[in-house]
Amino acid sequence: MRAEDGARRATRRAGVLRDRKFRLYWVGQTLSGAGNAMSSVALAFAVLALTHDASSLGLVLLAAQLPVIAFTVFGGVAGDRYPRRLVMLATDSARAAVQAVTAVLLITGHASVLGLGLLQACAGLGSAMFTPAASGLVANLAPEGRVRQANSLLSMSQAVAQVAALATAGAVVAALSPGAAFAVDSLSFLASTLSLALVRSPALSAPPGKRRRLLGELGEGWQAVRQRPWLASYVAHVSLFNTIALSSFFVLGPLVAKRYLGGAPAWSAIGISYGVGAFAGSWVSLRWRPARPMLATFAVSMAMAPLLALLAVPTTLWLVLPAGVAAGAQASVYNTLATTCRQVNVPDHLLSRASSFVSLGGLVGVPVGMGLAGVAADTFGTHVVLLVAGGWVVASAVGAMAVPSARGRHPLAIADPVGAS
Repeated sequence: MRAEDGARRATRRAGVLRDRKFRLYWVGQTLSGAGNAMSSVALAFAVLALTHDASSLGLVLLAAQLPVIAFTVFGGVAGDRYPRRLVMLATDSARAAVQAVTAVLLITGHASVLGLGLLQACAGLGSAMFTPAASGLVANLAPEGRVRQANSLLSMSQAVAQVAALATAGAVVAALSPGAAFAVDSLSFLASTLSLALVRSPALSAPPGKRRRLLGELGEGWQAVRQRPWLASYVAHVSLFNTIALSSFFVLGPLVAKRYLGGAPAWSAIGISYGVGAFAGSWVSLRWRPARPMLATFAVSMAMAPLLALLAVPTTLWLVLPAGVAAGAQASVYNTLATTCRQVNVPDHLLSRASSFVSLGGLVGVPVGMGLAGVAADTFGTHVVLLVAGGWVVASAVGAMAVPSARGRHPLAIADPVGAS
């Protein structure tokens, strides 16, 4: 019996990828994630090649992010109102066209800063419509309700793909041009479109009552968040975490690396350690099913604090790298547990809208945080800002864990089979 039980467990673990629908989706999203990572590097080099001006780069990056912030909640309405797969097909097709046009303009020498900004704003709009629908579709596609395993595998493969893409993006840009990287990104969106076209997802559950107007549907999504204090506390936590901790890390980390750790190679090594940690965290979340997932989510987030503290000291790179692994691991576990808990415990007809408010919370403060991090560092010192950010990571996690419903026993699988891993 023990051998049979072990065989059943092994089959269940592999079963998520054995399911054709999920496997197709997984392949498409992995390729798309790699393409996005490559184009993010290429965009910076493309703008700097045109202007040699950091402010122009900042404006183009802002143009890419503003539509994501402005339209994500409307993407949530679309994901609950229309078939999610069709919403995602439309947006990935549009993003493939946008990045193809960008590639052609760069390769032929007809690109301008204004043109790049407008095109990446269109790509950002596509992301705003895609992400909430994707959150709901994963819950629909996960075989036998194993949403946690599905999220873990997606996180794991995308971490590997993005690290590989970031490692090769510089070579592609240097040997060919930034336009070549955008061409690769366009092809990756086409691959995602093809995979979605081959997927046949289950129909959405029928929402109760009549369909409301846009503002009414947005209000329903917000009520779905407010009525679940564990989810509302997560929205607040991820918003402040990204604004204070992650913004400080991404703005001040390169500065510390340049001054004390050896420059760009050191910052690259920290980024790779973060990616390795993200892969390891995805592996952990594939197997770990805590009885109190939101409590575990907030507790795990404290693993970001050592990296911020070590950058604040600063110390040697060899101590920073293990902290980078821990920070990457917490990011994967944090996102997987919270996403799975939301997907399983929010009704299907509200899921995309609730997810859109979570995404908005994680995004809205980041531009502000990045702007304030530099100002605060000039005023109080880089070390002080990083130490405060690390302290905030611990304090905010403790505060979130104090919410009673965050300590509840929330399921992590839809109609969880008895004995499922």
